[in-house]
Amino acid sequence: MFTGPSFVAFSGVFTLGVLFSILGSVKLKLAETLNIDDTKVGSLISAMMFTCLVAVLIVGPLTDTVGYGIVALIGFALACLSVFVLASSRNYTTALIACLVLGIAAMCANTVGNTLGPTVLFDGQNAPRASNLLNVFFGFGAFITPMIIALLLNALGYKKTVGLIGIILFLPIILVALTMKQLPVPEEGFNVVKAIGLLTNPVVLVGGLALFCYIALESSMAGFVSTYLKDLDFSDNKATSYLSGFWIALMAARLITAIFLTGIDPAVLVPALGLLAAVAIGLMIIAPNPATGVFGTLLAGFAFGPIFPTLIGVCFGKTDAIAQGTAGSVFGLLFAIGLFGGIVVPPIIGNYTAKTSIRKGLQVALAVSVALIVIGAVLWRFVPDVS
Repeated sequence: MFTGPSFVAFSGVFTLGVLFSILGSVKLKLAETLNIDDTKVGSLISAMMFTCLVAVLIVGPLTDTVGYGIVALIGFALACLSVFVLASSRNYTTALIACLVLGIAAMCANTVGNTLGPTVLFDGQNAPRASNLLNVFFGFGAFITPMIIALLLNALGYKKTVGLIGIILFLPIILVALTMKQLPVPEEGFNVVKAIGLLTNPVVLVGGLALFCYIALESSMAGFVSTYLKDLDFSDNKATSYLSGFWIALMAARLITAIFLTGIDPAVLVPALGLLAAVAIGLMIIAPNPATGVFGTLLAGFAFGPIFPTLIGVCFGKTDAIAQGTAGSVFGLLFAIGLFGGIVVPPIIGNYTAKTSIRKGLQVALAVSVALIVIGAVLWRFVPDVS
């Protein structure tokens, strides 16, 4: 089952996990090194996310046009280069350039991983299952990056530690070079008519709205779980441990889904998991004691885990994107719509939390999870397959 192309796909989502977690992992030391405040650090993260939003709309159709190999090489090379530049940055402007390039690299890796994987895993016959297996490696990349940085930062210093991450990201370049001839190539290249048609495709529009809700939830929880746990009077070390547990639960749920997702309509999982997420967030809001709050947090991670990969796989299946040669374009549009959720909702929760409390802020996340249930149900029951 596992071939050279499948390992390229795994490398893509792993690289995405590393790139999405690296700024958060080094932000304190980066601010000290560059002598900038939290506002400037926030602008670096915003610059990366803005570039992601623009790049994914370009990289998707580009992948459908030139194939996985070229986009993978570009993405992995830019990932390696941008992390080395970030490691060597001595002023804000240089770090800003590195973050802008990080966004492009992230979307190249993201698109290659999440479109190549469903094509080559499970003989291309079970996109939701393949996507869940793939995105275990996203969680792994996002999990080990802060761990490596936390363990080595004091011993090696900022430049060498971040540079080590850059060396790790160099390895996929070698893998792509060795497997380039094995990677699938587009049969007919980019089709403008098909691409324009996707803009009004109900699967893409409804799936994109569902992904808007999901990315809003994941990014919000990633940012505010530690705040919530501190509100439960846990120490910094305990809060960090339970936050790690949140990500482990997310990865475990994806692995379980990848193993056992057979014999049922995968589209039903999106509203079902949305319901489980709503229950988990509700427990966090009403938790009468710290143990209930921790259980709700871990349950939320477990509920979140399969939603993104299953949703992508369902949309690929309903649009027949792999056979039609439009997987890159479909993924690009879905992810672009979804990214708005990560841009819009976390600041709303942050502002509401600042004015009231973290539990009140989580009520916004609860409302988003309810919206995900409704939209997921619409996608499952009322949006037909569109080839």
